[in-house]
Amino acid sequence: MEASKPLPKGYPVNPSSIGNYLKQYRIAYGYSAFEISLEFEVYDSTIYKWEHGLTEPTPENTKKIIKFMGYDPRIYNPLKIENYELT
Repeated sequence: MEASKPLPKGYPVNPSSIGNYLKQYRIAYGYSAFEISLEFEVYDSTIYKWEHGLTEPTPENTKKIIKFMGYDPRIYNPLKIENYELT
């Protein structure tokens, strides 16, 4: 029986916002906040604020996040994390 690999530090186990889902995706696929900020044409501090629930992405940026991830994590979460909710 193998022990499960520990989750990376800061990995949101029970995401509840689009920012949490973005952080989960970013960590799972090895992106830095800076790389994500370049993709969405925002400051990396903006990514930090989204991921920590200090601000919410605009509707336009939410669409960019969904397009980048390839799915709407509020509806379908292929990373198999439970306890999420629509926001």
